[in-house]
Amino acid sequence: MEESIIICNTGSSTLSKVDVENLEIKTLNLSLDEKESGPHGLSLYDKKVLVANNYSNTISLIDPGTFKEEGNIYIGAHPNDLTIYNNKLYVLCGEANSLTIYDLLKREVVVELPIGVFPHSIALYNEQNKVFISNMGDDTVSVVDCIYNKEIKRIKCNKYPTKIAVSNNREYLYICESHIGYALKGSIAIISLKDFSLKATIKVGNGPVDFWEEDNYLYVSNFVEGSISVVNIKKLKEESKIYISGMPRGIIKVNKKIFVGDYLNGKLKIINLKDKEIKNIAIGKEPNAMLLIKNLH
Repeated sequence: MEESIIICNTGSSTLSKVDVENLEIKTLNLSLDEKESGPHGLSLYDKKVLVANNYSNTISLIDPGTFKEEGNIYIGAHPNDLTIYNNKLYVLCGEANSLTIYDLLKREVVVELPIGVFPHSIALYNEQNKVFISNMGDDTVSVVDCIYNKEIKRIKCNKYPTKIAVSNNREYLYICESHIGYALKGSIAIISLKDFSLKATIKVGNGPVDFWEEDNYLYVSNFVEGSISVVNIKKLKEESKIYISGMPRGIIKVNKKIFVGDYLNGKLKIINLKDKEIKNIAIGKEPNAMLLIKNLH
């Protein structure tokens, strides 16, 4: 099946759609009436791509096939990221320090839940009806029960947690602790989902902001350092590092290629792991979140 990558270009208020095989690029402008949208977060729901727009305080509904915007929902101040549980949108509103829950069937906000300071990334753990939220401003992770829509726990972590995700085997929570602004290397924290205990903290590069898990490895984009850390999850250590320059942001690995957005230069970098060759393709300004999709018919 054909695969594409959708990329949020926050600075130019556009989305890029990249064909993984032939690298053909399509661009969609999300600006409304000359107002910038600032796309920042992505999720997939019912064959639609949902986009959290920082500047316009909205969620865009995109048909990935036609690559056109089909709807727009006003959601609240500075949406950073989103996920979907049981036909409800769970949206992080960064300026309001809240989780806004929006019913997609009733088309109304169900609840606005106060959480930590400047929530940045959200991860759904469907098996236990929970979402996890990284709060960059107070170095915590909020655990929210999706049945009762309430915060049930707050986990302390290291400085400036950016990306958060549930492991592919559904046993662990990965937290990207960026330490941005500090003269320290960043780290990946691995938390057990059984009892929320810390299994390991793995040092990576400077300013890690995103990662991709595949075959017992994490590929971590180090925003400040201009590098990709290759982390062996089984051995709990960084095995190697690939220096690519710029400011690596969103990251996705497909087969033997790593696709990384260069936030500084407005480029998509494609790293061929066989020969370490790096190809640069111009996209929009400040490429940010990325989403891998299979063509949906």
